[in-house]
Amino acid sequence: MMQSFKVSIVVIVAIVLWASAFVGIRIGLTGYSPGGLALLRFLVASLFMALIYYGHGIKKPIPWKDRIQLLIAGMAGIGIYNICLNYGELSVSAGIASFIIGLMPVLTVLLSLIFLQEKLSRGVWLGILISVLGLVLLAIGENSEPGMQQGILAILVSALMGAILTIIQKQFASVYHPVAIISWVMWGGTLLLLMFAPALIQEIQTADLQTTLAVVYMGIFPAAIAYLAWGYALKYLSASNASVTLYALPIVSTFLGFILLNEQPSLISLLGSGITLFGAFIANRFQIRPTTAVSE
Repeated sequence: MMQSFKVSIVVIVAIVLWASAFVGIRIGLTGYSPGGLALLRFLVASLFMALIYYGHGIKKPIPWKDRIQLLIAGMAGIGIYNICLNYGELSVSAGIASFIIGLMPVLTVLLSLIFLQEKLSRGVWLGILISVLGLVLLAIGENSEPGMQQGILAILVSALMGAILTIIQKQFASVYHPVAIISWVMWGGTLLLLMFAPALIQEIQTADLQTTLAVVYMGIFPAAIAYLAWGYALKYLSASNASVTLYALPIVSTFLGFILLNEQPSLISLLGSGITLFGAFIANRFQIRPTTAVSE
């Protein structure tokens, strides 16, 4: 009973931390460019994970051949993912962005079909079609502001990068310690983001303290601690049960965006987001071998 309560608390903590990242990005973008923000966040996260990695005493080291694969996966699933997500949130609210990222399980299913030859049931295809309908409504609802549709497209690319990371990680999940996998993936993403170092050096001198602290918070809590909490929870929850809890993330993010940023998405945007998320839920429930992963 007590163990179940502890797991529930850990899951709630992970969800709230991940949801807060979408709001944190909006705050961070007031002082940093999308690339500079991503680099500062994951420099902090990489240093934090290095302390955990070397302090954990992992007994089974990852050979360099697999390390290189994880570094490349991190460049896509951390580096490109966060560049596109940050760019998208220049015009898209935190809540709507989190709903779009909620499509990641659907994209993972499609990639599994293409690259892993996994068969999809009719229920999965139904969920995919529902999600596409929701995206169309979302695009219509977000068409009122300039740059909105480009922002939606950028966040869709983020979701695709996260799905690619999930597919690559599947082959390592049962072989190596999760801390080792997360660390090398994160370091790969940070390596790619170093291209924004000149911009970051300039921006960190002009950004206010509150904005910089928001970015540091995202590096430590949503980018590192939430992953560790989720890894603990997965020891006691099945992948399918754990994945269901992730559908609360956009709801929490929308609530935080409203409370902290006074964001009020249009009714049609919320309707489209809800339909998109419902389609992702249907597709995930009908998937033969559900996959659970978050790249936030």
